[in-house]
Amino acid sequence: MSFFILALLTIVGFFLIMRAQTRRDDRIVFAIFSVLKISCGLLMGFLYWTYYEGVGDTIYFHEQAQVLFNFFQTDRISFSEWVGIAPLSLTHADFSAQAEPRTFFFVRFLSMLTAFTQGNYLIMSAYVSFFSALATWGFARELVRSTSDNKLVIYVAILFVPSITFWSSGLLKESLMTTAIYVLGIVIIRWLKKRQKWWYFIPTILSIYVLWKVKYYVPITLMPVLILTLVFYRARFLRRFSFSKKLILYFALLIIGGFGIAFIHPVFNSGRFFELVRISHDAIVVNSTDAIIHFQNAENDVWFFIKNLPISWFTGIFRPFIWESFSVFSLLWAIEKTFFSLAVISAIIISRKLIFNKAELWWGIAILIYGSVLSAVITIATPNFGSLIRYEVAYMPFLWLLVLTVLNKYRNKNTV
Repeated sequence: MSFFILALLTIVGFFLIMRAQTRRDDRIVFAIFSVLKISCGLLMGFLYWTYYEGVGDTIYFHEQAQVLFNFFQTDRISFSEWVGIAPLSLTHADFSAQAEPRTFFFVRFLSMLTAFTQGNYLIMSAYVSFFSALATWGFARELVRSTSDNKLVIYVAILFVPSITFWSSGLLKESLMTTAIYVLGIVIIRWLKKRQKWWYFIPTILSIYVLWKVKYYVPITLMPVLILTLVFYRARFLRRFSFSKKLILYFALLIIGGFGIAFIHPVFNSGRFFELVRISHDAIVVNSTDAIIHFQNAENDVWFFIKNLPISWFTGIFRPFIWESFSVFSLLWAIEKTFFSLAVISAIIISRKLIFNKAELWWGIAILIYGSVLSAVITIATPNFGSLIRYEVAYMPFLWLLVLTVLNKYRNKNTV
């Protein structure tokens, strides 16, 4: 009970601090979103403990975190092993999470949280969800400060898209991933306003490190797009080039930079990227039933990837359709995707009637590239709608933001 009270007081304390720093007219939104995120995290546990009968990633992460912490408490492993300074001297039979590096990193993080919560799932979930909410809110608030005309759009896209809010809460890697993405976004927006703040370097490196360890494909895609967009948007020496020439140079450097960063990771420098995508695809297909995403077969791994890239991209952004739903949860998600698809069609039609400034063009291109690459690669490697609904939280908020911003720009134009 004392740990529960301590956890509650900690969350209330951070909540009051953030609330005090929030504009008066936004405090209700902040309060609603914070409560919603914590509720989603708790509901996540309830969903897996009851509907999925205690089977699923969040349950496994929690159990493995407890196992690792118990090994440390009983002196089976040292402190340096527990925190990751020294190699872990446990067999895979003793601690299976170490077989997958990304899972191991997240479980180790949860194991440290276990030390402060006595391993209580609900308290741990509340902590992770709330701090994810703080990062998300901080990013949304910085965006609003930069472009107040899109305040409602930003809040809807970043805070209140149901599937994204739910699946970025609780004891899932997506919670830690989105926290790192949004902290990185906060730092970059603030750096653009006050470049002399050298300490921004610390949370930047920390966020990139967490992303690399939890979801390596996110920084591989995000960092070249982010860096090049900042350069092409801000650099004065490029002003003498036409937009079309800038765009050609942008894509050329993006390909070079993307491959350069990608080859730091073993998946790419091993030369087995296409093979590993196919292996991941085949393994998930074998274990999938109603939620399977069907792709065309091909005689080799490279052609399989290229051949299915268009449908993979389309699926990762616009599907499932309503008639593809296989449960109540997937039906709600399909309805959400239907609204998004209609919004995209509307935005494409009206965009011809709008004039976009330099910032809108470059950031729009950046979001399209980032969202397209992740949606295509993630979907073909994990052809399961049940997995996709979680993985898409890395890119769908930004696509929602882009589409709703275009619609809002058109609305503002016609109300002037």
